[in-house]
Amino acid sequence: MNRDPCRIGFVIVTHGALGEELLRVARYILGKGLENFRTVAVPFMGELQPPPAGVAPFADRRERIRTLLAAAMAEVDQGNGVMLLTDLVGGTSSNVAQEMTGGNRGAVVAGVNLPMLLKAASLDTASVADAVADLVRRSRNAIQPLPGKKA
Repeated sequence: MNRDPCRIGFVIVTHGALGEELLRVARYILGKGLENFRTVAVPFMGELQPPPAGVAPFADRRERIRTLLAAAMAEVDQGNGVMLLTDLVGGTSSNVAQEMTGGNRGAVVAGVNLPMLLKAASLDTASVADAVADLVRRSRNAIQPLPGKKA
């Protein structure tokens, strides 16, 4: 991957293959590879292979998610930090992501969707904090009620 010191990395963290499909469609629409994006598919408890051993299966799952996130973050971190885009506030993936983004290392934005990815792909900043502020502002502006409907 080319290292561009002006870009931050993005990791899309979702249950199942949702993140990979969102990224696939974003790449198609934008016509580019989005090399500073990765996905992490959070496994459902019944999908874990090998199955968790011992008496703490949820702790084992959290550790697996942490390992996947750490690897994806390392791949896209160009020295300016990483924004983790999660699917569900309060879900295990979002909670683990919050634990991993302390200090200036990164930030978590929940509610990932296709418009958010398209906007994230156009961000051009070396600051995670600036990128989060810009992405949240743009996302808010993109939420519009239908004509004739009250918000």
